[in-house]
Amino acid sequence: MSYGTTNTLPAATSFGKVLTIVELLGYAKVSRTRTSAEYFWYETKDYLSYTGVPLFIRSEAGRLIVETSTPGARSYFDQRQQNRTVRELKRLFGGTFSTDEGRGRYGHPDEPPPTPSQAGCHIAFQRFGRNLIRANFYLTHRSKLGKQWSEIGALPWLDDFNPGIISNNLLLPYFVATLEDYFKSTFVALLKYSDKKSAFLRSVRLNSDQLAAIAAGLLGVEEAVAELLPFQKPSAILENFRTLDSKLDLSGELRRPIRGRKLTLLESLESLVALRHDFIHQARVEIGFTDQLLARTINDLDRAVVRCYRRITKHYKWPFEQEWGRPPTRL
Repeated sequence: MSYGTTNTLPAATSFGKVLTIVELLGYAKVSRTRTSAEYFWYETKDYLSYTGVPLFIRSEAGRLIVETSTPGARSYFDQRQQNRTVRELKRLFGGTFSTDEGRGRYGHPDEPPPTPSQAGCHIAFQRFGRNLIRANFYLTHRSKLGKQWSEIGALPWLDDFNPGIISNNLLLPYFVATLEDYFKSTFVALLKYSDKKSAFLRSVRLNSDQLAAIAAGLLGVEEAVAELLPFQKPSAILENFRTLDSKLDLSGELRRPIRGRKLTLLESLESLVALRHDFIHQARVEIGFTDQLLARTINDLDRAVVRCYRRITKHYKWPFEQEWGRPPTRL
């Protein structure tokens, strides 16, 4: 459920003073006119924000109206920031306020605040979902490029020039990038707050550029470590997590059989990465990467990451939350 708040300030309230308070509350300016403004709050430290908090200021009947609104996917701390904003504006300027809970009433999060590592893993999983849905949207709305030419009687080698097949191959780097981003981001979130962090860091050597970026505050130590580790090849990904926590068995999730199939998810992902490498490094178009195989690849990515995230939440005794969904891809 979304959560919205509205402060109606007294008629004499200074627009400039309201802007000052909003900025002191940590909001960043998005746009501004003489009588209205848009701001946004998002806190990356300890993964506090999931969606962030947009804030809008406008003038209505001689009074300033300050509104915030967040979707159901907001974090505990996003909603806390909304309530803090309402409370401070009321305390400093007076006027009235209302939320979706009613006039003069605050809404409260349904769950206790997550741990930072839990929040980081949650954000990585939800971002993966959005990335996969983006690919689904592309496939649904791309131009009708036609069937595989060999399926309609043309010579098979002509598929090397088939725009549909080439389009499918162009998605290979994107799929591998979404997979890499999920596992690397999840690994960083776990490493950052792990009680084995010191021992893990002793096994890596950061280069001078990374050390300079860390000193300048442009890069976190954990992100720098993750840059040195492989996160494209599935077997290497599994080894990274095993090294960090020997009891976190993601390998079993990817090797677990799928009914009616001989190919495991791990084998499917390994094949995907191999196709991507050939495409990137040799400009090799795989004419066998048909619409049917593309659809299976998207579904396998979905199933693999959901299995892994479910295993992670079970291992650390966190609630499993999936705020995205997509029907199985069929092309």
